[in-house]
Amino acid sequence: MNGKKTHEISIGRTVKVTQQDIDDIMVAALEGGIDYWCQEAEVIEEKRVADWGHEQIARGGVLILHDAESDDKWELDLEKFLNGVKLWIQNGDDRYHALQKDGTLDCCEIDSDMADMIVQYAIFGEVQFG
Repeated sequence: MNGKKTHEISIGRTVKVTQQDIDDIMVAALEGGIDYWCQEAEVIEEKRVADWGHEQIARGGVLILHDAESDDKWELDLEKFLNGVKLWIQNGDDRYHALQKDGTLDCCEIDSDMADMIVQYAIFGEVQFG
């Protein structure tokens, strides 16, 4: 054997996502990331947990995302959002390397396109638009 054969080993990795990270990603998503497929992000008043829409998810609230071309709507909550981040990383869509070696996110590297992907992964389990 020439020693050039390689093997892949998959290991689990902990990613630390802060409340501020979630807020920053949601701002990027709501202020330009998802607006081509989502016409409205509705805060359900009975479930309001913060003053601003982008702060709802990190604090355990819910946003209802309304499709831009149909009557379809989807519920986004913290559990779905975190799964969206996980799928975004697992699918290799972190093209600017926002995931740091220490497991934290550098949200300065997450633009509106990547925030859009995270929300789509959260809602659909895949990127359906764009």
